[in-house]
Amino acid sequence: MSFQVAVNQILILFTIMIIGFICKKTKLIDENTEKSLSSVMLNITLPSLMLSTINVSYDPDTLPNMLQIFCITIVFYIIIILFANGTARLFRFKSPLADTYINLITFANVGFMGFPIVNAMLGQIGVLYATIVNLIFNLLLWTYGILIINKEGSIDLKKLFNIGTISSSLTIILFTLKIRMPAVLLTALDMIGDMTTPISMILIGSYIADIDSVKSFFDWRIGVISFFRLLLIPTVLAFVLSWLGINNTVISLCTILAAAPSGTTNAIFAKQFNAEPTFTSVAVFVTTLLFLVTLPCIIFILNNYILI
Repeated sequence: MSFQVAVNQILILFTIMIIGFICKKTKLIDENTEKSLSSVMLNITLPSLMLSTINVSYDPDTLPNMLQIFCITIVFYIIIILFANGTARLFRFKSPLADTYINLITFANVGFMGFPIVNAMLGQIGVLYATIVNLIFNLLLWTYGILIINKEGSIDLKKLFNIGTISSSLTIILFTLKIRMPAVLLTALDMIGDMTTPISMILIGSYIADIDSVKSFFDWRIGVISFFRLLLIPTVLAFVLSWLGINNTVISLCTILAAAPSGTTNAIFAKQFNAEPTFTSVAVFVTTLLFLVTLPCIIFILNNYILI
């Protein structure tokens, strides 16, 4: 993964974000438009993007890589949950701030930011691998993510059967069973899936336009979340995976997804359960904006110190 190619891809994505930002500021996009675009992306274009990867050419390393990513992701989330809980106690955060802090550290924006970045930098094979991470992410988000912020509640098992887990599971099963997709259907899914990245970046730009005060950047708690989420976690993960002898493709995939900003679902949960909703929304926006700066740093570290 060339650093120059990666930077070019980031600049392209950044340009699309600026368009979304301008559209929101000029009122070409409003909250209703955001909801509609978000629904189209999460329920149509992103599942299509995942399913379009099942015809990826088979390689002797593909299935072993998928198994590695599955194991790495499970261990990664266990460690991150322990890390988030430990640092919340270290900073003496009290509930509900501690609860939303844990979720902001644990659950990144795999859907809106992870898939488009992986698709731009690693192509279809990267998207295929990312479906494994997305499956585990969704299962944890709708179990642990809910319980940590709503301790008196219970797990709604119906929530586990959402479009994210279904499309991820279906993609993995079809690929593993070597079931090939008809050319016409594949082309249709490809075309629909290609809309994921521009829609996602336009939405992120639109969301960033809602940040109305630079004071948000000077909240030390958000600074800590940004540092952990965007720099410390992906950097440590990359070095550990390299030390373990994991191949470059798996390292790149896991590191890029680990470097994603805090997920927008955190803000939705915080608002739903009245758990510091304003703080959570600002943290999501700020980490998303800083991601434009930190991702090139992570790519630089990968290319100069890890993938050698």
